[in-house]
Amino acid sequence: MRAGLVNGLFTMIEASWRHLIQVTLPEPDAVQNRFYSHLSTFMTSPDNVAENLKSRLDFIGIDAASRQRSEALRGHVEKHLSIALDKFYDKLIATPEVAKFFQGRQQMDRTKARQVGHWQAIAAGAFDADYFRASAQVGLRHAMIGLEPRWHIGGYGLIVETLITGLVGEIMQEILAPRRGRFGRERAPTSEEIMAGAAEMALGLADLVKSTLLDIDIGVSAYFDKLIADAHEADEAAKARISRAVSLTGTVLKDVAAGDLTSRITADFEPEFSQIKDDTNAVADRLTGIVGQLQRTSRALKGATGEILAGANDLAERTTRQAATIEETSASVEQLSQAVVENARRTATASDKAQLVAKSATVGGDAMKKANAAMGAIEASSAKISNIIGMIDDIAFQTNLLALNASVEAARAGDAGKGFAVVAVEVRRLAQSAANASSEVKALIEASANEVQSGTKLVGQAAETLLDILSGAEESAVLIDTIAQANKEQAAALEEVAIAVRQMDEMTQHNAALVEETNAAIEQTEGQAGELDSIVDVFRIEPGAQRSLPAARAGRPKQAAPAPASLGNAALASDWNEF
Repeated sequence: MRAGLVNGLFTMIEASWRHLIQVTLPEPDAVQNRFYSHLSTFMTSPDNVAENLKSRLDFIGIDAASRQRSEALRGHVEKHLSIALDKFYDKLIATPEVAKFFQGRQQMDRTKARQVGHWQAIAAGAFDADYFRASAQVGLRHAMIGLEPRWHIGGYGLIVETLITGLVGEIMQEILAPRRGRFGRERAPTSEEIMAGAAEMALGLADLVKSTLLDIDIGVSAYFDKLIADAHEADEAAKARISRAVSLTGTVLKDVAAGDLTSRITADFEPEFSQIKDDTNAVADRLTGIVGQLQRTSRALKGATGEILAGANDLAERTTRQAATIEETSASVEQLSQAVVENARRTATASDKAQLVAKSATVGGDAMKKANAAMGAIEASSAKISNIIGMIDDIAFQTNLLALNASVEAARAGDAGKGFAVVAVEVRRLAQSAANASSEVKALIEASANEVQSGTKLVGQAAETLLDILSGAEESAVLIDTIAQANKEQAAALEEVAIAVRQMDEMTQHNAALVEETNAAIEQTEGQAGELDSIVDVFRIEPGAQRSLPAARAGRPKQAAPAPASLGNAALASDWNEF
């Protein structure tokens, strides 16, 4: 049961350490190359060793009393140590996973001899700097050969099992052994003595277990410190290799991005990065081939488009001259046609004006007749008004007489007729005013009648003059109509000629436009070929060759068409000017 508890304790310690740090062991050669440098760190740092050991002893609880108890049990431990180590190494021989680390029984015996001295120091509680370095050296050696901590911990479990089993048996015999009583008689130990002895044995065994765990802790810590340091060193070396590979690859890619396709990775790479080197160089080689082919194609395309453009420019120039000549002819015919049409229009306008004058003269004659009739009617009305005014004079005269009679009668009546006399005076005054006004109106009407008679004579004379004008206007209108008809016939003939010339002009203009569009398309193609040439010229595909920087390509100036001598057709002229 005690052995099971000890093995369980060591198994739990081993599992805790394995769960705490998971590392991959470096190559054995790499461990051997760095083992002694790592070990020298422990051996040449006495202050660090002392402080490290003291912190462990304080934490686990090994003090001066513990060392005294360990010294008291030293004889028992040394007695069973050889047996425990024999069992341990017999177990190693039977375990292939561990036996492979030893070259034979002689190496095991040498290792066992060194381990006896180490266990004697543990049993004596001699925990000093030499002990610490020895324990650390065990862990470093295990790390060097690749022996996992589980075998270290498991082996210590087997050794402690044998030691505790032997110690418990011997110590319990001593506790239960008879004691000398009074008068030299032997007596059995009391229960208090047995419990005290058992308690002291428990403390001694606990010290032995603590010492064993301390030794395991130092060894395993050195083991994992060594692995962590190796892992860090390996990580730094890997980072350096990766950085070098990235730097060399980046240099080539930067040169390629700048247009230098001759750059390659020539440095030796580690085997794991050789694929990057090969792929980068293959990309540069492939890109060099593509750019070289593009350069040759772009130069050939540029030459071909240049020749086509020269021919198209020559054709455009000839077509332009022909179109300009036809346009001048069309413009001349059109100007003549416009002049004839303009004359016909003016003749028609003159005819319209003459007819309008004749109509106006006719209307004026009618108006004169009506005016003459109106004058007669006015003269008759004046006579009637004179008669009416005569009647008003008679009425005024009679009213005046009546007023006089009324005044006489009022005077006869005396005071009673005074009011009537006032009325008679007022009536007489009104009659006199009416007579005066009537005389004035009569005089005005007589003067107006005289003027109407003079106007009637003048209107008659104007009517005769208008009749003469009407006759001359009608004759002029007939002559102008004849001229206008002749101009229309000439304009129609010239219009047919102008249409024929215009159609020729339109066809020539259309052909010139097509030639110009073709010329523009060819020039655009040539420009694109030049741009492609400029783009691929940026790359240098041969060592020592100069690279040209991309620049804006100046477009080939278009050959301007000769300016037409005349405007010609307005719609076609605006389209032609665009070219």
